[in-house]
Amino acid sequence: MSTALPAAAGGTPSPADVLAERAAQAARAELRGERDKILGAVGIAAARAPLARRRSVPDRWSLIHVMDRMEEAFRTLSRLPLPTRPKGYINSMPLYLHDRGDLNSQAETYELERMARIRNRVRLPPLPAEVARMEEALHWPSAHLAGHEFQHVARAVNLGAQWAAFDTDIDAALKRLKIPRRTFNARNLQGLRIIAAALIRGRVPVR
Repeated sequence: MSTALPAAAGGTPSPADVLAERAAQAARAELRGERDKILGAVGIAAARAPLARRRSVPDRWSLIHVMDRMEEAFRTLSRLPLPTRPKGYINSMPLYLHDRGDLNSQAETYELERMARIRNRVRLPPLPAEVARMEEALHWPSAHLAGHEFQHVARAVNLGAQWAAFDTDIDAALKRLKIPRRTFNARNLQGLRIIAAALIRGRVPVR
């Protein structure tokens, strides 16, 4: 449904009338949930742009997909808001004001740039679907690797997914834990295979 533009004296719509009609089309498209005819800085967008990257979901559970879901779960967990603390225990100290000497020293050591990046960082909260997948995946090690014989296997699955999600130096982490890389990888793969097989047996929908 379109509205006719009022004609100016010469029979051609004025720029203000054209802009008003484009704004009306964009508002109607937004109400219908459409991505085309959205008013942008350079005009009306004709192409449908996806709002988010589509997830690749296989037809059957596999070791790789279980690993991807575990890593996604830890990334989603890191994006959850921190619990609100009681007001009586919040920091009541006044804001520290830096003088010129402090700012010059911070600029020389790149501390000023680091603090600016932290302040300007935007953390988007996870969607409800992401939280649901997170809760499901984080439950897998305790549900399918609960036996005493799988104690080290479950730990390897959790640590492997957590380290991969946060780009941790795995070799340095394993050196601190005094675990050989080959042993850790074997335990991790064993746990992922057990979880994938259990999901297939339980006919859990792949998502």
